Amino acid sequence: MRFGPPRSQVAYLTAMGTLTEEAQFGRQQWLLKASQAKSTFQSHVDIHALFRPLFSGINKDMPSCLIGIDSKVIQVQLGQHQIVSAVLHVMEMDSTSEDLRARAMNERNPVHSMLFCHQGQLLTANAAALRGVHSISSGMFLPSSNIMFRDLFPAELYAGGLEEADTHFKAAMKAVFEEQVDCYRHKQCHKSKKTGKLKWTMMEMWPMMDPVDNSPAVLVKRYNITETMDSEHEANVRQSSLERQNQELEQATLAIQEEKQRLEKEAQSLAQQLQAVLNDKFVPQRDFDADTPIDKTLKMMQTIIGGGVPTVQDALDLHFILSKSDTDLRQPVGLEEQLMADNRLDSIVGMSMLQLLQGDIVKSDAAVKRMAQRHEGPIAPWTLNAPTQEDDELQDSESGMAELSDGQQEFVPYCVMPYVERLLQAAEKNWQFDIFGLAEATPGNTLSLLAFHLFKQAGHVKKFSLDEGKLCRYLHKIEQGYDAGNPYHNSLHVASVLQMTHMLLCHGGLLKSNAFAGSLHLASYWSAVVHDFEHGGLNNDFLIKTAHPIAMVYNDQSPLENHHLAAAFRIWIDPQCQYMPKQVSPELVRMGRNCAINQVLGTDMKKHFDIVSRFQAVFKKPPSSNSSSHGSTTPTGHSQDWNSIKPEDQTLIHQMVLKCADIGHLAADPKTHKRWAYQLEEEFFRQGDKEKELGLPVSPLMDRRQTGGMTRSQLGFFGIVGIPLFKAITDLFKDAQPMMDGVLANYRMWEAAAAASTPPSH
Repeated sequence: MRFGPPRSQVAYLTAMGTLTEEAQFGRQQWLLKASQAKSTFQSHVDIHALFRPLFSGINKDMPSCLIGIDSKVIQVQLGQHQIVSAVLHVMEMDSTSEDLRARAMNERNPVHSMLFCHQGQLLTANAAALRGVHSISSGMFLPSSNIMFRDLFPAELYAGGLEEADTHFKAAMKAVFEEQVDCYRHKQCHKSKKTGKLKWTMMEMWPMMDPVDNSPAVLVKRYNITETMDSEHEANVRQSSLERQNQELEQATLAIQEEKQRLEKEAQSLAQQLQAVLNDKFVPQRDFDADTPIDKTLKMMQTIIGGGVPTVQDALDLHFILSKSDTDLRQPVGLEEQLMADNRLDSIVGMSMLQLLQGDIVKSDAAVKRMAQRHEGPIAPWTLNAPTQEDDELQDSESGMAELSDGQQEFVPYCVMPYVERLLQAAEKNWQFDIFGLAEATPGNTLSLLAFHLFKQAGHVKKFSLDEGKLCRYLHKIEQGYDAGNPYHNSLHVASVLQMTHMLLCHGGLLKSNAFAGSLHLASYWSAVVHDFEHGGLNNDFLIKTAHPIAMVYNDQSPLENHHLAAAFRIWIDPQCQYMPKQVSPELVRMGRNCAINQVLGTDMKKHFDIVSRFQAVFKKPPSSNSSSHGSTTPTGHSQDWNSIKPEDQTLIHQMVLKCADIGHLAADPKTHKRWAYQLEEEFFRQGDKEKELGLPVSPLMDRRQTGGMTRSQLGFFGIVGIPLFKAITDLFKDAQPMMDGVLANYRMWEAAAAASTPPSH
């Protein structure tokens, strides 16, 4: 047995530390007895306890065993006059090398059956292992001294013969002796001599040190795994059968889905035909005349072009309108008188609508007189069901989106939880998406996360080589710029507008019809993200009448909308947030900026009738003989050639998209729409509170002391603003019909609530 070289002093102390306290104490006692013996001291000591601290060759693979030691004290002369006492130990080991190896192999793990040296020669093996070697050696009997590690890889067991056998043998040698893997496994297959069936054997190999000469060796175990392999084969066969069945089911499901789609198309076609017949029943009738002077002029010209003759009275009325010096060609004729005279709207509602659409409170004496005559008594207190506890939870959810803490991460996370990923995927294709559900799953990051997802899914990040880090930083800064304390004009409202913008572009037919340039797709997403940036919860009228600095900067012309754009662009040009690469052409950037400016400025409701009137004038044209034969069909039946559309007309489409998205909650499911309506009402009440504090007249529908607020004006808003707006774009883009259906459903909800209430005068 080789013990190896002696250890250094440091290594000795380290090795001593590995012994148990019991072993250290026993070792000290043995040394003390040996040094004090008067004659020869005979003892048996464990080899590990005695010699492991002294010699480096004694390792964990060396078996534990007792060795006989005869110890006696002797005198040793070190110099001429220097004699010292020493202890001479004479050791005798009864075990043979074979015993040591067998014992080491058994102590390592009783399942091991063979031990080979690093040169591949068999060192020891049990009888069963030797029989196994003979069985794979074509029945040849090999003496133990002649068995090599290589013999465990006979060529006849491999389809590739000797070459494949050598490959597996070399792989095993490398894994065990070079890479020192804990356990290397190798499967072998052979035919049974008795049954002729295939049998499988697993060979496991563990590296260890030869306990005799402390050289590298390998422990080998071979065992039958035929049953396991047969079970795996059966499982694979069953899996293949299941996969085939699943494939057949998928094909059958696909066929069913195709049939379902065909039937749905037929049903949609029938529904469209029915809609045409019952249109008057679904679109609310109203006496309000939204036609502008331009609209009336164009209608009269269309009558003449079509061979008709306008009445003299119509011609005189139009002449009178156009000849007035204060006529606004893009506002409905007599807007003030119409709102004040509408019997369906009480005076405060009419004043609120007028302020929203025109900015000026009633100036006509006749209108004031009619208003006073109509409402001398109290206001009819009808309302949609008062907000329930569930409705009131919005403020809690908004407060949960309070200002971001200093430690909150700056970037939009790229990887998201599967539940959030499913919500984002739903946002890509759902006309009535639950934005509040997404907000609960992504508190404080809803807008930036949704925007980043849509930017990426639409291919803009790849197409324009956008810097994702800077894009995330920009979106995060924009989201921080929205006041979570605003009940309505907050980042969640903006996320909802962004999602509806996406639906109109990608599912409403605008991109598909080429009516909307693909290069401006990204610009429209950007417009939606910033369109209310740094909104203070107060409207333009408040800023103007209080001489707010923002109103001063922009000379009372759409102060909020101008500020949203300017502030967002200032951050956009910051090098830390400039995600557009320098190689993007300046012309493309200019086009995107112009598109965004036109879209955001178009959200000022004072421009509502001007934009809708121009849109209707351009896209509700009479049939002409030279109409193009390709493109989509306008409401009047002629084909629209989108390739020849003028830039200014294309701008109208851009503006209409964001205008629809900005009040897109009118098309949401009734529960979500009602929630937004009450949040907007609360924001109006807060402005009314400020107006009281400043000693200003409280704006219509903003006095929380009166019965009902903004929600009282819903029927008027739907009838005068909402439905005509959504219908105008749906008539041109039929794929947007689901949006129109949602608007009409919510209108009927408010209509039913109004009908169920009985004013006191009745």
